[in-house]
Amino acid sequence: METLLNAFSHSIFLYPVSLCGLLAFGITVEHLVYLVFFARLNTTSFMQSIQRLVLADELDRAIHTCLSAPRAPLANVVKAALQNADAEPRTIELAVEQATLDAVPSLQGRIGYLATIANVVTMFGLLGTIVGLIQSFDAVAQANPEDKQTMLAAGIAIAMYTTAGGIAVAIPTLAAHAFLVHRGNRILDDVDRSALKVLLMLEARRKGRAGLVAEQPAVEMIEPVQMAEQG
Repeated sequence: METLLNAFSHSIFLYPVSLCGLLAFGITVEHLVYLVFFARLNTTSFMQSIQRLVLADELDRAIHTCLSAPRAPLANVVKAALQNADAEPRTIELAVEQATLDAVPSLQGRIGYLATIANVVTMFGLLGTIVGLIQSFDAVAQANPEDKQTMLAAGIAIAMYTTAGGIAVAIPTLAAHAFLVHRGNRILDDVDRSALKVLLMLEARRKGRAGLVAEQPAVEMIEPVQMAEQG
């Protein structure tokens, strides 16, 4: 610990390395909380509830189900389709596409910054090491011969702390970036599949209502015939 504090006092590059680590940690925690507690839904259970309500022509209840998860991309995309259920099929598709596009920024968020931070912090570490080595060699050149070896070893040790710090921040940052991107892509895949299911549900509902309308004139024609027979 004393050596680490000494490294901070001799290398200003450890401060931006530490700052990058704090930024990466904050972004990771923020997005992880969103993905785990807000964006994730039990897709199977949710879509079964929506299907049951849509086929029962209870669209208001289906929309209310979506509103129970206002920050979930899947719920927002399904809600967009349901709110346009009586529009033309192309209008419904456009509403779904727009809702899906609106969901992408919330899923990706600041994840892209993590890859940038990992690259920048590695460069800070290398730069700090190079500058530290230059300073060490300059100091050794002006030191007494009997102290040169000790000063050189101490200077190199301090300089290497910046590289170690940069790599120590970059590795978990890259791992967090890969994990969060993977989770976001999985949710987007669920959204795409579920959006197609909703479109098929609404099409089935439309055909069912069209069938009822087509049968209605035949029912009305029965009454005059029956009245004529009674006469």
